Amino acid sequence: MKWQTKALILRQLSKIPMGKRLYLLMQKLAGSNRAQPERDFARIAELLEMIQQSGQTAQGGVFFEIGSGWHPYAPLGCYLAGAKKIITVDVNPWMSLATARECIEASKPHIPHFAQTVGLDETVVAERYAKIRLSASTLDQLLASMQTEYHSPGDASATGLEPESIDFVISSNVLEHIPAPILEAITEESFRILKPGGLSVHRFNPGDHYANDDRSITTANFLQFSPAEWKKYGEGLAYHNRMRCPEFSEIFRKAGFIPLIEKDRLDPEALKAIENCSIELHADFKNFSHEELAADYMWYTGQKPVPTDSSNPPEQTEENPLLENR
Repeated sequence: MKWQTKALILRQLSKIPMGKRLYLLMQKLAGSNRAQPERDFARIAELLEMIQQSGQTAQGGVFFEIGSGWHPYAPLGCYLAGAKKIITVDVNPWMSLATARECIEASKPHIPHFAQTVGLDETVVAERYAKIRLSASTLDQLLASMQTEYHSPGDASATGLEPESIDFVISSNVLEHIPAPILEAITEESFRILKPGGLSVHRFNPGDHYANDDRSITTANFLQFSPAEWKKYGEGLAYHNRMRCPEFSEIFRKAGFIPLIEKDRLDPEALKAIENCSIELHADFKNFSHEELAADYMWYTGQKPVPTDSSNPPEQTEENPLLENR
């Protein structure tokens, strides 16, 4: 499908009553919201590995997930890794009993590999999986059997949670869909609810998502448009903030987080398009390096500082093996 066609469809669905339900139906018919345990277990494994690389463990931790989506892979992975509690919120009520059950059932054959990937005892993980109530009659009951609370509509910028009550704030493929001012508020709220030493752990895609459906463009395609022009294509159900990796890092820094892991992945086709000027960058993006513009994935872990006796907070240095500079 041409990216402009998909953008037009999503824009119209965003404007009409029942548009979200029609969108959900289209996703089901196209199979694009089907459970993909191999892919999505790998994604949550990345988040858990980042926690481990930061010197901590999911065991006994309290998690807060931004953006639940259709399938509870992140809560499932955290539960299997020994989390004490998982709270997951989303502005859209995409998840249902059917999609959650589909996700959990489809995950069973992949659990041994997941356990190996994140260094867990396969027997213990299998025992945890066996305790999940797949026969539950409601979504809340099913999720409760894996220590999870689901809130939708939920506001990650005003959670109502107690200060310093969360060990880990996580998200996967979500932050690129949040407007910058709201993301700033969410990041500040994450800092408030995290315990000292707690981690904010994220993986996300800052590239043009339309490139997934239209191979004639690259993930840098949307960098040629002004904000007004892009509004025609990237609003509503198709919203993408077009922020570049340094801008995400700056939001976390302003909120008070100490960066432990910052790394990104370059899209070589996007880099080529930028370097040979096959797309003309809008002025808003001309102050970024070509590599920053061509990044199509970013992984970030930031830590809430632990108070010390000194009035000066500890400084991070380039010698910190967890700090990966571009």
